[in-house]
Amino acid sequence: MNITDLAGVVYSAGRVFDGLATSREGTENFLRSGSLAGISSRADLALLEDLRDVAQFIVDHHDQQIDAHYVRAVNAQITRSGALHPGQLRTEDQQIGVRTRYGRHTAPALTEDDLDRLTSSRWENVTERALGLFVVLAKAQPFEDGNKRTALFVANSLLIGVGRMLVVPVDENGPEVSDVFSDLLAVAYLRGEHDAVKNLLREHGLVDLPHNRITSTRRNRGH
Repeated sequence: MNITDLAGVVYSAGRVFDGLATSREGTENFLRSGSLAGISSRADLALLEDLRDVAQFIVDHHDQQIDAHYVRAVNAQITRSGALHPGQLRTEDQQIGVRTRYGRHTAPALTEDDLDRLTSSRWENVTERALGLFVVLAKAQPFEDGNKRTALFVANSLLIGVGRMLVVPVDENGPEVSDVFSDLLAVAYLRGEHDAVKNLLREHGLVDLPHNRITSTRRNRGH
């Protein structure tokens, strides 16, 4: 496979988590050839470059053990243009949190050992582990930036090995689907109720990959 196969992950993460204005088609063209057609801002370009690079990273390293070191490496790829300390665990005094309609969620800062324990939790199969890791990593907010994107690509590191991917539920024609997702994720954050958002992702987020065989291919930057 190549990173164009992960266009749905890249587009949905950018759109829902960071307000990407570039269309799905423009995102696919950028991943395929480096085309800047349809990209109207430097912010979108920087975001797409980070997402492209992390997509390549998980294609190249998806068979590695998912542990604290791996999660930090994913975050380092995904936040190079936006964070002061890419891949570095945040500190308690940074007070990183998320505002939701139910109130502010501020998780305690994690140590390396904490993150290792989080990623080593047991689930019944690969799909359930991917869904579980997405929710617990997003909720834990281990980094100063890019926590949901990091959680999504870590989950996909597991799934692409079995021919699937996890996208964020999104509809280009309206915000309703992604609003429901964000609302249920906030419930998981503040009330500890994870099942509803995982059920939504099972129904609307799990997608079969175009190819069943993983082949690491280097991107053509095209610019």
